[in-house]
Amino acid sequence: MKHGGLDKFARDTERAAAALILVLVLAFMLALTFAAYTQTSDLNTNHPSGENIDFYADNIFLNTILLAIFLCVLYLFYRHCDAIHVGRMEAVLLLWGFVLGAAFIASTKLRAPLYSDSHMVTYAAQRMAVGDIGMLEDNYFRRFPFQLGYVLYSELFFRVANVLLKGTPDGYKVIALQGVNLLWLGLAYHALVRSAQLLFRDGRVAKLMMLMLFFCFQPLLSVTFLYGNIPAFACGTCAVWMFLRFLHNGRIPFALLTALFLTAAVMLKLNLLIFLAAIGAVWLLELLKRPTLKSALCLVLTVACVLTVRSLPQRVYEKRTGLEFGSGIPMISWMAMGFSEGHAAPGWYKEDNTVNAFERNDYDPEATAADARAVLSERMALFAHHPRTALRFFWQKLRSQWNEPSYESLWINQVQLSYSEKGRFYDFFCGSGARRTAAVMNQVQQLIFLGMLLGAFSLWRGKDIRRCLLPLIILGGLLYHLLFEAKSQYALPYFVLMLPVAAYGFYKLFQRVEFR
Repeated sequence: MKHGGLDKFARDTERAAAALILVLVLAFMLALTFAAYTQTSDLNTNHPSGENIDFYADNIFLNTILLAIFLCVLYLFYRHCDAIHVGRMEAVLLLWGFVLGAAFIASTKLRAPLYSDSHMVTYAAQRMAVGDIGMLEDNYFRRFPFQLGYVLYSELFFRVANVLLKGTPDGYKVIALQGVNLLWLGLAYHALVRSAQLLFRDGRVAKLMMLMLFFCFQPLLSVTFLYGNIPAFACGTCAVWMFLRFLHNGRIPFALLTALFLTAAVMLKLNLLIFLAAIGAVWLLELLKRPTLKSALCLVLTVACVLTVRSLPQRVYEKRTGLEFGSGIPMISWMAMGFSEGHAAPGWYKEDNTVNAFERNDYDPEATAADARAVLSERMALFAHHPRTALRFFWQKLRSQWNEPSYESLWINQVQLSYSEKGRFYDFFCGSGARRTAAVMNQVQQLIFLGMLLGAFSLWRGKDIRRCLLPLIILGGLLYHLLFEAKSQYALPYFVLMLPVAAYGFYKLFQRVEFR
């Protein structure tokens, strides 16, 4: 193929890939925007099994009025934000987030209950930091060896804290680890701002995004939850930022940082393989347009690094303890869960096809996988014969995750225990003020969904694969959690990733208003 023909093939392939991504994203966002505008999924504390989702009809008239007000505010800001320096606005945003988050942590004084995943991984890290391997002998880590990445991360923190905070009760060290979550979140925000600037090349997009972030309370209220979600998300957003910088100037250090951040993200949270898949796909398409040996080698190195190093924490703990954790519950079992009825809503956590099946098969992954395949075959046959049942199941599953405005940021603080009486700041957000907080989150969610819809529509004309990176990651999250385990908490990182695209959507809308 001649050079000109190869260029045309690369351009056509890029546009076709971007078109496919945007068509799917537009379909999902149209459904979610409609759902958010007309209904709300409510995660409440009134169910004995834990999480429980109820579906309520929204006040469409009130939503219309509030949405119109928010759009007017955004438009006025857009018209007059040129005088605001991006760096200064970011500094104010980070300061706002740090002060608000720190006050909330201090007021909540949260500690995980004994039955939760958060407790298992955090307490295991605390014990390993003082040389006690007892917690790792628990069958929990034979079921979920992928949790060992967060255990290693937390153990390193507790080892440092034990030296710097010698004599301090363990509860205060746990609160300090929540404070580290807050720092990770600040880093994620910084990476999002820089990524928005690289993608959309107009400071007004980044400023619109930051204005919405001021009122996006879900991530801030989630910093008390000790799990891999926030540090992994921060590493994932930094990987996106470094990758965009590498595409911008081709400097190898940015490619190496992309590999480093992606590896850390996947070690902390296995689901961040979605980020790797999206970045890898865009990287390949960019290579097709501008093939260079340097870029190809960096891509191979990144993928190899993530896939080989992600199991390092398990190998470290197996060598230190002499234990063997194995491969854990097979992935197909989580898909069987995703196709089954859950306690909270369709596809939500239920142990029948995962923990119970694994124990019933004496921790044999192959036998457990065979059981999961049988469950999947049965469920798929049911859905094939009853399409309405399938449609209702997946529609409820989609709404229960993505149209739950708090993304469990309220629930997780309400159901977990505290070291002492909770303070007024907690009460303002999660206690007596919980209904008000949820209402604000609901309106912000509607605004961001609408912006994301407009943003995906605005990207259609250019079909630039680079600008489709964030929509592709979001699409990966949508599809993965539509098929596998559902949980509104898992949707939060992708909801935050919608903000740059939503800001671009409003930016293009306001441009059209000005030109008329």
